[in-house]
Amino acid sequence: MVVVALLIAFTIPVVFLYLLNRFDLFNTGKSYFNVLTLVGGMLAYYAAAQINPAVVNMGWASWEQVVRFVAPVIEEILKAVILVYLVQRADFNYVVDGALYGFGSGIGFAVTENYEYVMGHSEVAMTIALARVFSTNLMHATSSGLIGTALAYQRGDKTIRGRLAIAAGYIISISIHMGFNTLVNSGGNLIVLIFAILIGVTGAALIWYIIKRGLNIQKDWVAEKLGMADRVTQEETRVVSNIEAVHEVLAPVEARFGAEKAALVRSLIYKQAEIGIKRKLLETAANETRKKEINKIIEDLVKEINLLRNQIGTYCMMMVREVYLSQDLQIWSLLNARIASAGLGQKGGGLWNRVSERLKDSSSQEDKS
Repeated sequence: MVVVALLIAFTIPVVFLYLLNRFDLFNTGKSYFNVLTLVGGMLAYYAAAQINPAVVNMGWASWEQVVRFVAPVIEEILKAVILVYLVQRADFNYVVDGALYGFGSGIGFAVTENYEYVMGHSEVAMTIALARVFSTNLMHATSSGLIGTALAYQRGDKTIRGRLAIAAGYIISISIHMGFNTLVNSGGNLIVLIFAILIGVTGAALIWYIIKRGLNIQKDWVAEKLGMADRVTQEETRVVSNIEAVHEVLAPVEARFGAEKAALVRSLIYKQAEIGIKRKLLETAANETRKKEINKIIEDLVKEINLLRNQIGTYCMMMVREVYLSQDLQIWSLLNARIASAGLGQKGGGLWNRVSERLKDSSSQEDKS
């Protein structure tokens, strides 16, 4: 039972992190950074495990005071160390990355703490594992995710508002941590457990909401900054901006050319999106050195995109753009149907019919050529 409990205490939090990363629709987060944040969170736990008892041993506070007030401050600062490093990198993007990396650091801390609790209470190992993965683990992930979000926001806003955002991020995350610790140490009854789980689940939902908002901002950046300078057509920009539907849009490509080609096209779309985001980040780069680093990343992405275009092939790329363009023809058909239903007669309907037919004829001639 202890082995099963340990497996649950590790697997479920990591699954939470994996599912949350699925919302990174532009794939701007780096998988190796996700691993790095997990390791950073684990190291933060071992550091906190030395500092917290030392505070008691030196007579600065009682153990109860440490648990309720001191530990939340120390642990949130330690979990954020890896986030401060990642946010300063040129390949860091926006609040989506900050929230995901923060969530990862919190999960790394939590799974290590789970091991200590399960091994220390083997007689109720399964109960502890299940209770913690849906409460304490999500609380740790939420608090770190909020700090990661604040750090990411401040990177793009060097004014007093950005510094206030960091202060607010730390204050809110530490307050959540203090409140949670006070709650779970007030008693071990079922009501306390239910409230602890509600805090954890609500926190995870908050991080999900932050990621969705950040994604919408990134979509606007992509639509604004992608252009012919990067050999990205308007049709390609439109599908990148509507990234949620990329699998549906590429279904005809996969049916015609196979899954391998569709995967290459999907990779190309993600890289185009990252170029748009990086071009927006150039506007808030702290100095010339950072601008050079970001420009170097853009140059590398352009090279990778050109290589992908060669691997995809001219005919497949033509079809890809036609798939995107076909969305316009659907709009014309919808307008035509609405005009007819409005009873405007053949005069108006005929005009729209001729426009729609010419568009379709033009598309057919391109296919033949």
